[in-house]
Amino acid sequence: MPKSRNALFTVAAAAGLVLTACASGTAADPATSSSTAPESSPSSGSSAAAPEVPVPPAPGIVTVGLPEAYTPQGGGTATDDYRCFVLATNLPEDRFITGVRFLPGNAALVHHAILYRVAGGQEAAALKRDADDPGPGWSCFGGPSLPPAADSDALSSLDSAPWLAAWAPGGREARYPEGTGVFVKAGSSVILQVHYNLLGGEGEDATSVALDTVAGDSDLRRLETLLLPAPVELPCREDETGPLCDRDAAVADTIERFGGGAMRTIWGLQFLCGGDLTDPKAGATQSCTHRVKAPMTVYAAAGHMHLLGRTIEIVANEGKGDERVLLDIPTWDFDNQGAQPLTPSVDLASGDTLTVRCTHDTGLRDLLPALADAEPRYITWGDGTTDEMCLGILTVSALKDGAA
Repeated sequence: MPKSRNALFTVAAAAGLVLTACASGTAADPATSSSTAPESSPSSGSSAAAPEVPVPPAPGIVTVGLPEAYTPQGGGTATDDYRCFVLATNLPEDRFITGVRFLPGNAALVHHAILYRVAGGQEAAALKRDADDPGPGWSCFGGPSLPPAADSDALSSLDSAPWLAAWAPGGREARYPEGTGVFVKAGSSVILQVHYNLLGGEGEDATSVALDTVAGDSDLRRLETLLLPAPVELPCREDETGPLCDRDAAVADTIERFGGGAMRTIWGLQFLCGGDLTDPKAGATQSCTHRVKAPMTVYAAAGHMHLLGRTIEIVANEGKGDERVLLDIPTWDFDNQGAQPLTPSVDLASGDTLTVRCTHDTGLRDLLPALADAEPRYITWGDGTTDEMCLGILTVSALKDGAA
């Protein structure tokens, strides 16, 4: 079949800014306005109906989608297929993205979708992932699993393509805050991750995405994504046994599956978050405090974990007089990772702190079909279904009187 043209995200050594945006098309979206997919016109029933005349897109609307239909794959008891596709925008000039609307091609199959921006130097790696995997796109669970961007720093083993928007059934158009946008260069590509649920139906899918854009020289504040990772050090329960319940064996297995970058991520998080490199503290709850390096405005907050996630929160200036909870998800839902808007937005100054805290639960291994055959293991940060992550995600822009 012809080909179509996650460690997650960039982490600066002191939690710097990454140029992209993170917003969601779900109900918890920082959208100020919304729209639904256009309804199809009913057939007139006439045998001599006039030929359809293509409706030109509205000015500034760029639609990208799968260049060929994809048939989701199962196998054995597997009923979920996570697939990533590289989509060329073919933008002839620099633009700002101001909104995103998902157009599922097969609503019965599409469980949820996430759109990512390809960071500098990552397109070749994405196309290689595509070429190395039979059929359109490539298999991906936590995210696209791309190498660090070309301008990333020493801890960039946590890097992947940053989020632009997310969608789940019932979701609406994602509109970025008034006066802001995501800057994209001419010819940029994006990556569409689609979660297909084979229990919902069968057949092919050709999902597309409509991007609202304005000129790249518009006077908009550039949205950026601030990524706040924390370690994952989740041991086996007392009633669980197996060779991978030993941390050293589990880390070695993760490195074997994902390469040396996995090792740099696991140990880099301990270094970044003040952990013990020789004897990391194990436990269901892990946290990390990051220091703000430049003045910024925070518009929305989101989190990312995998299937064993229970809770996640992000707190600004924890324990201080101006403490502010930016995100509090008491019951984690992997299939609802949309950003939550902050109304009003929150200004942070250099030296402020941001703490991300996650709780995972190995007991969910006994309840989730996707983990029914999973071998008990000590769980660290990793891309796989049986690995975990703890990541806070903030949609921000540099203050106009501050330097990013």
